[in-house]
Amino acid sequence: MSVLERQAPSATASSTPARPRRWLGPVAIGALGVVLSAFLSWQPSIWYDEAATISATGRSWPQLWSLLAHVDAVHGLYYGGMHLWFDLVGYTPFTLRLPSALATGATGALTVLLVRRLVTGRIAVLAGLLLELLPRITWAGAEGRSYAATALLAVALTTLFVTACRSTRARWWVAYGLLAALSTVFFAYLALIVAAHGVTAALTWWAARRDGSPPTGAGRSAARSLGCWAAASASAAALVLPFAAVVVAQSGQVSWIDPIGATTLRGILVTQLFYKNPPFAAVGWTLVALGTVLLAVRAVRQSRAQPTRQEVSPPGPSLLAITLPWIVVPTIGLLVASALVSPLYSPRYLTFVAPAAAALMAVAVAALRRRRLIAVVIAASVALALPQYLEQRAPEAKQESTWSDVAELVSSERSSEPMSTPQAVIYGPVRRHATATTRVIAVSYPDAFAGLIDVRLKTPAAETGRLWETRYPLEQVTSRLDEASVVWLITSTKQDWRPSVTRTLEGLGYRVDSEWAFTGVTVTRYRR
Repeated sequence: MSVLERQAPSATASSTPARPRRWLGPVAIGALGVVLSAFLSWQPSIWYDEAATISATGRSWPQLWSLLAHVDAVHGLYYGGMHLWFDLVGYTPFTLRLPSALATGATGALTVLLVRRLVTGRIAVLAGLLLELLPRITWAGAEGRSYAATALLAVALTTLFVTACRSTRARWWVAYGLLAALSTVFFAYLALIVAAHGVTAALTWWAARRDGSPPTGAGRSAARSLGCWAAASASAAALVLPFAAVVVAQSGQVSWIDPIGATTLRGILVTQLFYKNPPFAAVGWTLVALGTVLLAVRAVRQSRAQPTRQEVSPPGPSLLAITLPWIVVPTIGLLVASALVSPLYSPRYLTFVAPAAAALMAVAVAALRRRRLIAVVIAASVALALPQYLEQRAPEAKQESTWSDVAELVSSERSSEPMSTPQAVIYGPVRRHATATTRVIAVSYPDAFAGLIDVRLKTPAAETGRLWETRYPLEQVTSRLDEASVVWLITSTKQDWRPSVTRTLEGLGYRVDSEWAFTGVTVTRYRR
């Protein structure tokens, strides 16, 4: 029997002891995903995107609503969930990233359950294991953003889609439409997985017609599923239309995305799933291709085989019909939109296609059949993933951010000063982000900067309806330094404010006391 075929349980076997074993694979994969993602997740420094999460969720509910009315509505549900989470556990870099680790584990477990419904348990477990090894997933699982949750929603939505296709009850399609709407509001690009399901439904219907299925068999079921998908997706689209209008109005916030160009192909083949790991990408895409071929060959053989008995229940979509559109439709959709409308393609935005790629990889690995050969391939995958995994847990892993080092320095140096010494801080530009200042470091590590006089602060971020604060020019607020005997300057190395600030402060009687250099950031302490 082929490893692609499902094995029916023995009629003589007791279902009681087997039931706990059915949950062993999903639970084990889920636990592995949480541990892999959470391990050392507190070590990398916070970076700009995570600081945006902290800034948004550290304000009151009315202030958060005001922010979403102006910017980042596309992340509104995530911010709301993280607001509740921080109300419960408080903020630290670890608690910021822990929800993503939990989502990654849940995605792995649900992937096992989904794939097991379509092929064998062995392939299902391998799919979950390979998913948790993918560099994009290990990155998302230690990131204080919504990407890990988007993968979870994609698997959940696909599982519900398969259930609805196999059922004759309309309630599953109602549930599917509601979850599709919720997923799109959570992350707008998840609308592309709904489109992928439409392609799956169309392929399933076309295959059933080509096979000459009787009107009462798979052909009729496939036609019904296609119609129900169309109705459910249209209903979901109607529900999210007001949200879509807001997102379009705020589309300027993704102006940082580069147009389609020479680096796009690398983004698709490496960054999208195998983040900064070309060797793993070469192996991974080879396995995806082999898995696709194996499933296609199986489909052709089944279509040519003469049925021996009347179908009792509709089979629903196949693994190939689900996974291939899951990968291709979102990727092609964003590329076309980027080419015709405006740049929208960013590799990390398609984190949610990873479970489909892992499932196809698992099909290829399972085809080896012998456990020893499968173990060798898994060991090789671990070896390929390990260097990048460790690099993702390094202190400067996130956009070479050294903010934690800066905060540790400021905290250490301040602790050596008498508590009565008034100190102030001037936040300069932050590298790569024109609208923010190095105050994002204080947002990310507030304890280190507590009590410092923020010389240039005009309106705190929470009161602006924007992510970041507004500021005065330094020359207008030098009177705020009257009581300060120590002033800190934290500025970008590329937009170095040290010369101009030093001239201004020297005129007020300050001198440079100490200087420190970090990747992308300099810290200067002045005394008077």
